[in-house]
Amino acid sequence: MLNPNIKVVFFDIDGTLLGLKSKVIPDSTVEALALLKAKGIKIIISTGRSYEHAKFLAPYGFDGFITFNGSYCVDGGGQSFFRHTIDVDDIQLLYDHLTTIESFPVGVMTTEGSFISDITDDVTATFKLLKLEVPHAKPFVSALETEVLQLNLFVDENKELHLINNVLRNCESSRWCPEFIDVNARGISKQIGMEQFFARYGLTAAEAMAFGDGGNDIQMLRTAGIGIAMANAGDNVKAAADFVTDTTEENGIWNALTRYEII
Repeated sequence: MLNPNIKVVFFDIDGTLLGLKSKVIPDSTVEALALLKAKGIKIIISTGRSYEHAKFLAPYGFDGFITFNGSYCVDGGGQSFFRHTIDVDDIQLLYDHLTTIESFPVGVMTTEGSFISDITDDVTATFKLLKLEVPHAKPFVSALETEVLQLNLFVDENKELHLINNVLRNCESSRWCPEFIDVNARGISKQIGMEQFFARYGLTAAEAMAFGDGGNDIQMLRTAGIGIAMANAGDNVKAAADFVTDTTEENGIWNALTRYEII
């Protein structure tokens, strides 16, 4: 297979860089990242996580971080250069819904940190599974007093549909974890984050490769010149990809990069 002119590779974290089961980066992926850097190919994180929960990867030499599904972009030096917040009217409508109709845990990601409205057993179990620290509890009303980059709603798919159609009408949702959804301002996606880096580094989508496994990776995989879905991805994610590789634990990133002769 001819080596395409790839100059940047975007990586999701959970289920992609980190094994879905192992929750660690395999040695083969560490070696692949080093080889990409040695060839002058930029490597960029693209995640639904906050920067605070993603920057542990900085020592691997990443050239930037797309966080909050494209709402907040940070360069390799840790400086933010793009952010897009949720409309305050939507935050007010969600507050009204939570206080008058039904209550459920809501994670709130702001420009100054994160908190969660209620810490339930499900919340604790989910963060333990993801090996993330549970944010501190704080009443959701506090979200009305700050800029919100992303929300995590602990709801099922039926409630998700109702809330996006009737409450958070200036937002859209994606799901990479069965227990909760990510909610971002409408039009925001990992694709938007990619475009910020294309402009910053003078690159094009055709020069990009991307790896992902969740619903929030679909637009990223479609945007990249080569989109790679992990074997653990859902069928809708695989359908958006150019190639389906092995799981992270089975050296999926290494295998795809060598298959396309990138390394």
